Amino acid sequence: MFTLATQFLSFVFLCGRMDEAVSEYVVFKNSKVCTDGYFQCANDTLCVEQGKICNSVEDCKDGSDERNCEDVHDNNYFDQMVRKNPSAEHDDDDQNCALSFNGTGCLCRSRGLYCRNLNLDVAPDIPDEEIDILDFTGNNFTSLSSRTLETLPNTVKKLILKHCNIKEVLSGTFYKTYTLSQIYLDNNQLKVFPSDLFNPENALRDLIVSYNEIEIIEENAFVNLKYLIELDLRGNKITDINLRAFEPLKSLSTLYLQNNLIKYVLSGSFPRMSFLTTLWLTENRIKLIEAEAFENLDYLMSLHLSDNRLTELRNGTFLNLDKLQSLSLNDNFIKSMELGVFTDVPNLTSLKLENNKFRILDKKLLQPLNKLENIYFDSFEMCTAATHVRNCFPKGDGISSQDHLLDNIILRSCVWIMGAIGCTGNLIVLLGRLLGPSNNIVHSLYLRNLAFSDLLMGVYLFTIASVDQEYRGHYLRHQYKWRHSFLCNICGFLSTLSCESSVLILSLVTWDRFISVTQPLARKQPSPRTAALTLLVLWMAAALVALAPLSNFASSYFGDEFYGSNGVCLSLHIHEPYAMGWEYSATMFILVNAFALVFISYAYVRMINEIKASGVACRSTRQSEERDKVAQRFGIIVLTDSLCWVPIIIVKLVALFGVAIPPDLYAWLAIFVLPINSALNPILYTLTTTVFKKQVRKLANKCISKRKRPEHVHSASESGFSLSFGVFPLGGSSRRILSHRGTQSSITASKNSWKRSTAV
Repeated sequence: MFTLATQFLSFVFLCGRMDEAVSEYVVFKNSKVCTDGYFQCANDTLCVEQGKICNSVEDCKDGSDERNCEDVHDNNYFDQMVRKNPSAEHDDDDQNCALSFNGTGCLCRSRGLYCRNLNLDVAPDIPDEEIDILDFTGNNFTSLSSRTLETLPNTVKKLILKHCNIKEVLSGTFYKTYTLSQIYLDNNQLKVFPSDLFNPENALRDLIVSYNEIEIIEENAFVNLKYLIELDLRGNKITDINLRAFEPLKSLSTLYLQNNLIKYVLSGSFPRMSFLTTLWLTENRIKLIEAEAFENLDYLMSLHLSDNRLTELRNGTFLNLDKLQSLSLNDNFIKSMELGVFTDVPNLTSLKLENNKFRILDKKLLQPLNKLENIYFDSFEMCTAATHVRNCFPKGDGISSQDHLLDNIILRSCVWIMGAIGCTGNLIVLLGRLLGPSNNIVHSLYLRNLAFSDLLMGVYLFTIASVDQEYRGHYLRHQYKWRHSFLCNICGFLSTLSCESSVLILSLVTWDRFISVTQPLARKQPSPRTAALTLLVLWMAAALVALAPLSNFASSYFGDEFYGSNGVCLSLHIHEPYAMGWEYSATMFILVNAFALVFISYAYVRMINEIKASGVACRSTRQSEERDKVAQRFGIIVLTDSLCWVPIIIVKLVALFGVAIPPDLYAWLAIFVLPINSALNPILYTLTTTVFKKQVRKLANKCISKRKRPEHVHSASESGFSLSFGVFPLGGSSRRILSHRGTQSSITASKNSWKRSTAV
């Protein structure tokens, strides 16, 4: 009776402490000064937006917005998932032995005996004196009976029988050791937990039978455990909750049933257990919870249902749980919840809903939870359904936050800078190649299209930057409208079109250069008409790829958030790698980019080798330096392509393999790495080439001198190689080279002469 009274007082005290903790928040929650989504500071009339609560920045003068940020229930959730080694609780004890035991093999420390891994099949002779802990971990007690433990004194407090290959426990096994307060039978091979194990006078408080193979719990298994406080049955093969088996456990406070095979929690599954405060049903196969399933657990404070197969929650599921403070429903398949499902848990303070199937919640669903202090979703956008909750997690996704579309101030600056570089450089290329003369019409056509493709990325970045500026400080209220807007879809279309068309055109330019270097004499320059048709086909392919997610006929595959799954409207899908349309996204960012990168790298390496081979017999130092410059330019092109594509390919693959990607990394990939080619392509392919610099100098001289300069005219044959790289012949002309076709050796010599007469 004394123990029961103590438990009751402890329970009342715990509830009182919880109420005190909750009351500290009342000044924030119940004030009518602030509008929905804002919370009043403790000693001020200032209202602070939800996204700025507990964000490590003090917005209240007294700092009250950064107080009480720790979720006690969430901490307990993770602390209780892993049980501490029972022997570790005595690590700080006196190392000197306080017992008269002289047995071989057993280690004595303070008032504990540790007889581990001695291959014992019966307990050794133990002195008849008070022992706090008796540890038989790692022995071989195949069948446990009263005879096996007959040498134990009846004063042992804690008995540990872990990893002992125990396959059965016979009736009456623990009759003699009625003073035991803790028994550990975990990590054995029990299939049945039998009846009549414990003396009616036992004082057992903790029974740990986790990670066995228990399928059956006999009805009278716990009949004499009237003082039991904690029962751990996790990691077994229990399929049903045995109402009669749990009925005698009147004092039970914590019940672990996670990691079993339970599929249904039916009405009346549990007997009346007035002291049960914590129930673990995680990692089962629960797909249905009937109404009134927990009605007899009227003092339950923590209910853990995460990592199951729930698809819906109906009204009455949590009936009579008005004292419940912590509810874990994360890692299920919940698609729908009836509006009144939380009306029976008005005192809930912590609710975990992440990793489910729903993407939108009605605000009315959570309105009955007036005392809710912490709620957890998959994405911060869901916090719009819980604007009355002080702490809503997550606060952001690495790119956006509840306050800003671009949360990081560095990224906020980078998006303007990258957009400006991309637009300026590509506009210069377009204007320069449209207005300036060109001796290689085909190559100029390729680079104009590449510049236009990269210009689209600059337009995309400027659009994102402008939207961020518009919603600065209150993004959460507008995020859904923005992500599902026509403009966001256009941004997604532009970014995808720019990426894919740029990849295809770069591959085409590389192919053109590759043929020019490896087959300078045999290659026939394509006509402008053929080149234009080729580019048209590439643009159509890229446009189809970018438009497919917006088409009505494919909406069932892509869903309505393929581009709008994040604030920057990218289809990279790293945080949700298996979201709708993930195969499409993986094909774009992995297969296409990887294939293009491999081809471009191979082609430029071959070209570098060809150029170096052609310069072996070179007598001119100037010509040798010019070849080195060409090779260096090729190396830089391959490097920049790799810097852009390799990180994206690797991160996308890692995400598909289930590795969590840091949110900040996703942000940098989206804003800085992905557009890097668009910013650098104008520099690499046009602005730093000899041809462009010559044209700029000519134009400048023309404007200054106001007179026409004589222009150097190149033969049509030069366009195949020289102009495609922005270089000009230095020595003999191609006509001289083509005049020597007498033998095979002369053809080879002319080929090498062609390569020698180039400069950057």
